[in-house]
Amino acid sequence: MLSLKCDIEIKCKDSKKTITFDYCNDILIKTSCKNLTDTAVLKVPRKMQWQGKALTDFVNVDDAIIIKLGYAEMGNMEMVFKGYIKSVENTIKEIVIYCENEMRLFKSINVDAEIIEHFDFKKWMKKYVPELRIELPDDVNFGQVKIDQQTLAQALDKLISTYPWLKGFFREGVFYGITTHKALANGRILTFDPERNQISDSLKYTTKDDVKIAVKATSIQTDNTKLECIIPQEAIDVSGKSVKSDYEQRHFYFSGMKTQTELKAAAEKIYNEYACDKMTGNITGFGVPYVRKGDIVRLQDKLRKERDGRKFWVDAVEYKFGTSGYRQVITLGYAIK
Repeated sequence: MLSLKCDIEIKCKDSKKTITFDYCNDILIKTSCKNLTDTAVLKVPRKMQWQGKALTDFVNVDDAIIIKLGYAEMGNMEMVFKGYIKSVENTIKEIVIYCENEMRLFKSINVDAEIIEHFDFKKWMKKYVPELRIELPDDVNFGQVKIDQQTLAQALDKLISTYPWLKGFFREGVFYGITTHKALANGRILTFDPERNQISDSLKYTTKDDVKIAVKATSIQTDNTKLECIIPQEAIDVSGKSVKSDYEQRHFYFSGMKTQTELKAAAEKIYNEYACDKMTGNITGFGVPYVRKGDIVRLQDKLRKERDGRKFWVDAVEYKFGTSGYRQVITLGYAIK
């Protein structure tokens, strides 16, 4: 049996000290492509000390933290979480440290209220966090964007919800903005097999014909008139303006669409992503191979041909590390062609 190993590094902003320790009772990390905020919860023995003093004498809110997990015999440790301490709870038996990723820092940065005619996401983000690395497709077009006076975290949340064709998430200190589910430039393809490295699963495979999905697209013009369209054609009800009740509707708002043709093309692109084969549910595996959100999982299963050889986008990963072992609960999403 492999021996579990964790490395925790906390950089204290007040004392400028760097605290390191390699033991925790339990660690739970939740990451998702659907949420900008990843979280981590560490539970360490209350008696744990550093340089002869209680850990709580050093650790404070907003200190930077890095969590690495792995197996001692394998030698390689993966950085599973990087972020900031949200709060520290000192209970009778243990110290509980709650953490958030970069979004914790962004909650303390205020942005200017402005209307940007041709919104450049990278340029706007660099204005507030110049050191942040951003990966974004070249064809992203926001058009005119109105930014309210709020925190950077609130502004990012609003952008993602207002323009749902753009999915944004942080991974390893990089902000990824994607418009379609496909392998990232530095993504990995990892194979899981129930006869080798898969502990259990709750997967259900659905084809694009199993679920009726309709995309309704709206674009507000400069004179406040609206362009609208519904894809596919057969999802439109008798009024010609709404989606039939037996269809699952996705409503998207687009900026900069000057014609019905442009809007229809944008809606079709979104529809083709949603109306495709996908795998719902999750698989549970050991700590290796290490899987990140945004990676691709290839299923290998000789007994279930509908799965064997299929590749799926990783929507989320939950890491559980502690006395019961090291497990990854991997939530799969859309099929990768």
